[in-house]
Amino acid sequence: MSSYIIPVFILIIVVIALFEKKNIYSLFIEGVKTGLKTVYNIFPYIFAITIIAGLINDTGILNNIKLFNIQGDILPLMLMKPLSGGASTALVVDIFNKYGPDSFNGIFASLIMASTETTLYVISIMSSKIKIKDMKLPIICGLIGDITAIILAIIITKIII
Repeated sequence: MSSYIIPVFILIIVVIALFEKKNIYSLFIEGVKTGLKTVYNIFPYIFAITIIAGLINDTGILNNIKLFNIQGDILPLMLMKPLSGGASTALVVDIFNKYGPDSFNGIFASLIMASTETTLYVISIMSSKIKIKDMKLPIICGLIGDITAIILAIIITKIII
């Protein structure tokens, strides 16, 4: 059933465009141009975040640190989530493979993924798109939200297990 969602969605768009007598091809080309401009504008930020995430993950420097009696495998996830959702997902898969999804680390990793945001990634894209110079307050507020979510994830996980 889910394999039909995208073709049905495209068909609905085409039918609406025909009903409104719009040039579908020219609208598609304009959308592609806008998408390419957006990719061009945000690519340096995404590239930098990807490099940083890869360096932190590949060095393994955070795996041997214990914080609040939490295994070191969770710390890279806590630090990576504000930077990159993709890298965080890879870390969660590694945690699931190593400890299992029903373990303390698995549940804690799930709560972190569900309750935190890719704060720095979102703010870097927002600032590049709308040209805001002073991003200090949004970064501070976003990171406070992420830290609060992590603290609550610790408390909830300790209550559950």
